[in-house]
Amino acid sequence: MKTNSAWIWMTIAIIWVAVLIMSTGSPNLEFGDDPTVIDIGIIINWFWGLLGTVGVLRLTLFRRPNEAGWGQDIAYPWILGVVGGLWIVAALAAVNLPVFEYGDDIVIPVAAIVAPIAAAMLTWYACEFLVSGFAARQADDQVV
Repeated sequence: MKTNSAWIWMTIAIIWVAVLIMSTGSPNLEFGDDPTVIDIGIIINWFWGLLGTVGVLRLTLFRRPNEAGWGQDIAYPWILGVVGGLWIVAALAAVNLPVFEYGDDIVIPVAAIVAPIAAAMLTWYACEFLVSGFAARQADDQVV
């Protein structure tokens, strides 16, 4: 179990490296004639990273024994690949996609706002799907 939980801790490390990259590298929200600059990445990304971390822990290591997929640690390497890939793509999108400019004085970094939200939500879905999917496959193999 200790080696299998290492997959989960590596996944969480990737999530927080992506949050750090998004927080420091994403464009700022700017508005007004005398531009007011708000670093939206630093304000919101830690919350979505925390939500993604809770999702990974809750759906893997802290799964209850009466839930489907309990003890199915064969899915953990897949979770590292899928969830890690989600957060890396979100970080690349938040930093590199263009901003929405409205007029001369409003700049909205849509990708910097949407990417961490999408990554956190897809993290929950991917973890549940992978663990329950592997659980269903394991149950079919044991029955036959």
